[in-house]
Amino acid sequence: MKFFSSSVIVFGLLGSFFTSAVVIPVEKRELAPIQKRAPDLGTAIGFVKDLFDEVQAVTGKINATTAGLSDPVTVIESTAATLEINALLQQLTAIITGTTTKISTAAPLATRDVIVARQAAPTDLANLVTLLLLEISGTLNAVITALGLKALLAGTLSGLVAALSGLLLALVPVVDNLLELVRRLLDGLLIGLSAALAGLII
Repeated sequence: MKFFSSSVIVFGLLGSFFTSAVVIPVEKRELAPIQKRAPDLGTAIGFVKDLFDEVQAVTGKINATTAGLSDPVTVIESTAATLEINALLQQLTAIITGTTTKISTAAPLATRDVIVARQAAPTDLANLVTLLLLEISGTLNAVITALGLKALLAGTLSGLVAALSGLLLALVPVVDNLLELVRRLLDGLLIGLSAALAGLII
C-alpha cells in the first residue's frame, strides 16, 4: 500500500572552466580528449537502478511494519514501530549517501568515448529519479497515516532530506536539466511528494 503527495529542494550547480594555451609544433600536436566533470549517463543510470533496488528492500520492510499495525494502534505498538521505522530510515539515508559517493567519485569519460557510452536518454535518468522519490514518499506517507508525522523523528527526516539533496546535486552535472525533467514528470502525474519531504524542493 503506497501513498503519494508533494514537493523537492535542490540547488543549481554552476561549473567554470579554465583553459591554457601552449605553443606546440604542428607536427607534434595531438588532440587530447577533454574530460567530463561527471560520470557518463549510462554509468549514472546503473548506480541509480542499483540504489532503487536497495531502497525498495528497505521501504518494503517499513511498509510491512505499518501494514501490520492494529487499528487503533496501541502505545506499545506505536513505540516499537517508531523505533524500528526510524532505524530503517537511517539505513535508507546511509544507502543513498553511499550511492552519492559512488557517483561523485566515478571516473569521467573522455569526450571521444561519450558518444558510445550515451546510449540512454536523459529522460531515462529522470524517470528513475522520479520513481525513487515516489517510492520513498509513498512509504513516508504510509507511516504518517498509521502513526502520525511525529513518528518520524526530526533528526531522521533531516538526514534523509539532506541525503536526497546530495544525490540530486551529484546527478545534475550528468543531465543539466534533470531537476526540471523530474518536476515535469511529477506535475504530469499529478503526484506530489510527501509532506515529510517538504525540505526537498525542486
